[in-house]
Amino acid sequence: MKRKYKLAYFLGGFILGVLITSALWIFFNNRCDITDNAEITDITTFESKHPLQTESESAPISESPSDSAEKEAQTPLPSKESDSLPQLPSESEPVPTETHVKAWDAGAVYNGGDKVSYRGRIYRAKWWTQGEKPDSGDVWEDLGITDGELAPPTDVINTPIDASEPKNTELSDFKVVGYYPSWAHNKLNTVDFEVLTHICYAFAIPTSDGTLRDLENPEAAAELIKSAHKNGAKVLLSVGGWSYNDVPLEGTFMKATSDSEKTLRFAENIIAMCDKYNFDGVDMDWEHPRVDGTSAKQYEELMLILSEKLHTDGKLLTAAVLSGVTADGNIYYDAAAHTNAVLNAVDFINVMAYDGGDGARHSQYDFAVNSGEYWKNTRGLPSCKVVLGVPFYARPGWAGYGTILADVPDAWNKDNVTYNGMDVYYNGVETIKKKTRYAKENLGGVMIWELTQDASDPEKSLLQAIGSAARSP
Repeated sequence: MKRKYKLAYFLGGFILGVLITSALWIFFNNRCDITDNAEITDITTFESKHPLQTESESAPISESPSDSAEKEAQTPLPSKESDSLPQLPSESEPVPTETHVKAWDAGAVYNGGDKVSYRGRIYRAKWWTQGEKPDSGDVWEDLGITDGELAPPTDVINTPIDASEPKNTELSDFKVVGYYPSWAHNKLNTVDFEVLTHICYAFAIPTSDGTLRDLENPEAAAELIKSAHKNGAKVLLSVGGWSYNDVPLEGTFMKATSDSEKTLRFAENIIAMCDKYNFDGVDMDWEHPRVDGTSAKQYEELMLILSEKLHTDGKLLTAAVLSGVTADGNIYYDAAAHTNAVLNAVDFINVMAYDGGDGARHSQYDFAVNSGEYWKNTRGLPSCKVVLGVPFYARPGWAGYGTILADVPDAWNKDNVTYNGMDVYYNGVETIKKKTRYAKENLGGVMIWELTQDASDPEKSLLQAIGSAARSP
């Protein structure tokens, strides 16, 4: 009997222990589930009030597509339990980059196309630069971007232009336009007027109140007009230029056209000087109207007044314009500030297809072609109204072609020589001929900045090279 009682007590104790252990396990397991659920709820609530910041929001985005995909794969995706978490960018939803442009650094080196932010605006480098402030150096193009979007021209509608004939139908012929600087009054005898069809006397200088400074060397202007007319060429008064006494004239133009009354007075003063010295028209050289703000609208208003008044008197109106593209073929943002209304109003435009940069970027053949294609095809101008600009000088250094040739006798058959210890780039005879042939086949003419920088030797003269190529079948 004692053995039976002992066995019963043992089995009963074992069963009781199992029951107690099971109860304790169930109790503590339920407690853990409650705690875990409470923690998840707390985390989800925190994340919905304070969304996690993904890399796409906290850092500038400048990666290539492959770099972006690699980073996306390394970043843990948010769980479905928290729909409030920001979604990572997908391939179908590219992230805009304009708002992530880095601030300009005076010590950094920038190449053409690089963008920086400076004083609330975004600028793009036209060529290599270091240390030049974006709001003061001509190496920088002001994109007019402050909030990540391109600012459209104020009150300007750039619809496709009407490819109409020039105001003066004789301008459909091939034009050779040369700028003659007022400060080189003693070099008139170096210019072959038989090659030229139009000469621009540079410059009449505007003032902020809408008047013009006295014309520099008016006697030279009178002699220039007399010689040109004798050879059947026309002479235009060129107004503006980049600067006066090293101060850019852009601000002066803006003040002179700040309201409609001043703009009308400015236009009348320009026409009065044109008539006083017997010029055949006006060449506007505002460098340069811009897309942002009111600049484009002010420029347009001035040009439409000049067009109406000059054409009524049988005179010409032309304009010096941006190349339209960079040396790399990218479209200049501010080229759109030469509005379609302006392009319709002028007889032709002089495309400044040079100064693409120092060195080889200055004025290569491809740069010239891309510039011509922009104004003819992208903007829709008839070919006869697009005149291709060519330089008679080198960069860096700005030395005239004739000056270089006097020091380097074989420079005429090259585009690049060492001059004054510098590696300089320009257009030699063959490149000038090649550009002229392109312009003859596709555009309305060739423009020269500037005539007095040519060589005196007719065999090596760039103006004679233009004349030869223009006359060839």
